[in-house]
Amino acid sequence: MFCPKCGTEHPDDSQFCRKCGQGLAATSSGVTSAGAGAAVAPARIPEVKSKPLVRAPFAIAGVLLLIVLIYGYNVNHTATPGANPNPVERLVKQQRIITVKNPNLHLNALNFGYFKLDVPTGATSVNLHGNFTASGGLTNDVEVFVLSADDFVNWQNRHEAKTFYNSGKVTVGTLNVNLPADAGTYYLVFNNRFAILAQKNVLVDAALTYYQ
Repeated sequence: MFCPKCGTEHPDDSQFCRKCGQGLAATSSGVTSAGAGAAVAPARIPEVKSKPLVRAPFAIAGVLLLIVLIYGYNVNHTATPGANPNPVERLVKQQRIITVKNPNLHLNALNFGYFKLDVPTGATSVNLHGNFTASGGLTNDVEVFVLSADDFVNWQNRHEAKTFYNSGKVTVGTLNVNLPADAGTYYLVFNNRFAILAQKNVLVDAALTYYQ
């Protein structure tokens, strides 16, 4: 064998180098070992297998939610004025429209006219919208109210009544009235009871919308 330090040759059973004193150790195969100085092969690091993505369902749910929000945003910007249903409501419910239109609603002096509006059970985002124009007499004016069924009876009998809308005396006006959800009966009233002699004509173009 040879000294791993100085290269001096020695018998195979030598334990120390006779020249430099380096310790010698023989292996059964005749290859010398340098003790602590010998190279050691690095330990093998076990390969870690990647696990399936457990977050996939959450990612899918997030994408679906984003689609719903985008859809709701786009629909809201083209929605009927005043109505503001949420995106989910628009997806699971159908919009209903009741037209309230009369090109020539005639109102006698000291009298009034009205439209009865029935909202069914389960209705949401109930909204009355449109416009009207009055003509006749010296002032071309009319009063417009939106009342519940009970308040309409009180108003007819000249008692105090609460209104969802009260235009005051006007010639033209715009309706944009949000009404309570669920079943109910409402009246859109055009009043000319304050005029003693003048008859009025009213052009009405409106609609009641809700989701059900």
